[in-house]
Order: sequence, then C-alpha cells, then structure tokens
Amino acid sequence: MLGSRSRWNAICHLLDGVFFFAALISFSVEQVIPKLIQDLSDLAILVGLVALVRGLGLFLPQILYAKKVEGLAYKKPTVLLCAVLQRVGWLGFLLSLYLRWDAAFTLPLFFVALAANGLGSGLIVPVWTDWYAKTVPERWWGTLLGVRRAVPAVLGVGLGKLIQQIMNARPAPERYRILLFLALIFYGLSLLFVALVREERTEGLPNQRRTPWRAYLSDLWQIMFRRRDFRLFMVASLLATLPVMVLLTFLTRYALTYPGVQDGIVGTFTMFYFGSMAVGSLVGGVLSDRRGTIAPFRVFPLFVMAAAALSVVSARPAVICAAWSLLGFAYGVRMVVMLPAVFRFAGPHRRPSYSAVSFTFLGLANAVIPPLLGLGIDIDVTGFPHAFLGCGVLAFAGWLFFLRMPSPERVVPEG
Repeated sequence: MLGSRSRWNAICHLLDGVFFFAALISFSVEQVIPKLIQDLSDLAILVGLVALVRGLGLFLPQILYAKKVEGLAYKKPTVLLCAVLQRVGWLGFLLSLYLRWDAAFTLPLFFVALAANGLGSGLIVPVWTDWYAKTVPERWWGTLLGVRRAVPAVLGVGLGKLIQQIMNARPAPERYRILLFLALIFYGLSLLFVALVREERTEGLPNQRRTPWRAYLSDLWQIMFRRRDFRLFMVASLLATLPVMVLLTFLTRYALTYPGVQDGIVGTFTMFYFGSMAVGSLVGGVLSDRRGTIAPFRVFPLFVMAAAALSVVSARPAVICAAWSLLGFAYGVRMVVMLPAVFRFAGPHRRPSYSAVSFTFLGLANAVIPPLLGLGIDIDVTGFPHAFLGCGVLAFAGWLFFLRMPSPERVVPEG
C-alpha cells in the first residue's frame, strides 16, 4: 500500500502526465507537424530537421545540466522553471500564426519554437527523472509511468477524431491555431499538477557542483565504457530505438504521398497510434515491474519490425493505419521501460548522470539520421520503402541483443 504522501504524489504525477501527453497529441510531432510542414513545403528534409532540432535541444543540455541537478536538495523549483521554457516557444509560434502564413515566415519561426521546446525538455529531463524517482516508490516506477502514458493515449482516440474533423473542416493556418491553442491549455493544466507534487528535502552529492568540469565529463564518459553490461544495454537500445524514430518521423509524410488521401487522415493515424500506445504503455509498465526490466525490451522490437514491414508494402491508408497501430504499441512499451532500466543501473545519487548519458547517446543518432534520410529522399538517393526496410533490419538486430542480456536487477547499482 502507498502512504498518504505517495498516494498524493502518484495522483499528481498521473494528472500531470495525462495533460502533458494530451498536449503532445493535440499538436503531435508524429502526425500534425508533418502535415503543417507539407502545407508549406514538399521537402522531406524539413520533416527530418524536426528530429534534428528537437533532438539537439532535448539531449545535449542533459550532459551539462546533470552535474548541477545531482547537488540539489529540492528538485521541483527547477522542474517548474524548465517546464515554463518548454511551453513558451509554442505560445510565441501561436501568436505568429495570426500574423502571416507562408514558408519564408512561418517555417523559421516554427523551428525556433521547436528549438526552445527541445531546450526546455533537455534541461528538464535529468532533474525530472530524479525528481520522479524521488517522489514515487520504486515498486511503482514502471507501473505509474505506464498508467500516466496509457490514460492520455486512450483520450488520444477521441482527440484523434477531433483532429480529423478540424483538419477536414478548417484550412491552414486556422486549423493549426486551434490545435496549438488546445495543446497550450493542456500544457497549463500539466504545469499545475507539477506544482502540487510534495517533495521532501534530500541531500544530493554535495561535492558535485565543485567538481571540475573536466573530471565530471570524464566520469560521464566512464559511465558508458567502464561497465560492459550498461554499454551493451545502450547499444541494443540504440539499435531498437533508431528505427522507431525514423518511422515516427516519416510515416505520415510517406502516407500523404498516396493519391487522393484527405488531410483528415492525420486524425485517423492519431487514433490508431495513440489507441495502441495505451495498451503498450500498460503492458510495458507492468512487465517492467513484475517480470524484470529487460522483459519488455524483448517485446517491443518485434512490433517495430512488423510496422516497418507493413510500411514497405504500401502507402495505402489502411496499411499505414495498421503500421501506426503496431508502432504505437511498440513506442508505448519503450517509453515507460527506458527510465526504470536506467534507474536500476544507477544508484540513487547517480540517476541524473546516467539519465543524461543514456538519452544523449540515443538522442544524437536519433537526431542526425532522419535529416540525412530526408535529404537522400529529396535527391532520389533512397526512398521511403528502403528507409523502412532498414528500420526492420536494425530492430531485428536490437531484439537479438536483448535476448541475451541479463536484467539490471541482477547487477549492483552505482552510488
């Protein structure tokens, strides 16, 4: 049973997650944003640049910020500050949509807003992950992450229907004003429940902020290379995660090439993707807490392989809906099990550093590869089906790695 403080925090974390992910669904990088870019330009590299700009902002600051986070006795004030930065860029972009709508004006401002969102996300990840682990009992880490992802994913089915209607009934840029305004309302409610979480004072590493940067960065490098089990885990995670990122980036863009497809198909994809993600999030969280951390990692690459295979076959809407469904389940599993896995490799004081190293390692590849693929597609070096075939091969390789990997519960954590 959970104590009163833990119950309160679990409810606040759940409602924060519900509204935060509802915001992500309303103006989703997977479905809505690719269509926004296509309305302004046919270049596939611009869709790939979304992954690059978002990824660099999201992952690079973590390395620099984790050092400070490990010395904080209270994490919530920093979480709130970074959360505001996450949201303010989108507010500016919404205002710009009332001024002009053309590629020369809108696209640069969109990427500035995306960079601000990515920077805020990158700063918040090390402190939020440690704050979450600190304010939620360990036995509930995976399950609560699964539930806070599954509930908004279920709501995503209804939001997908709403997106479908808005995309069919409203022209650009009006439809994007409506969806982004809705997302900002959800972001505000999320921020409210972040503020309501109760946090006790705990001492971090008092010497971390005084540690010279050279020594600290050397220590981060050693996290990756002195532990064979953690290094293999990260390589396997990269092989299984990179295909997910490529599919998330280009699947909607690929489907919009099908003759006669309507704009509202974006909402249909949202329903299939997030509906399946709800199931995947619950399955992943429960498997992680009850069957060992690595168990879900032996499941989700199989669904990535299936989604990639379907995408190679055809861009028909029915086929892509099935691919989005498989991908939603896979990503739902992956999202809720990555943090508990990293937590269990690290000790209580090293969680921010392990989190920063993990997500930076994965994020750099996930940020760089999509724009290169987009450029290759634009200059006819490769095509969407070939890129998706490569995704299936990488996911298979990652699955083989995870089959032979012991769970981190069997290793001694650091710290």
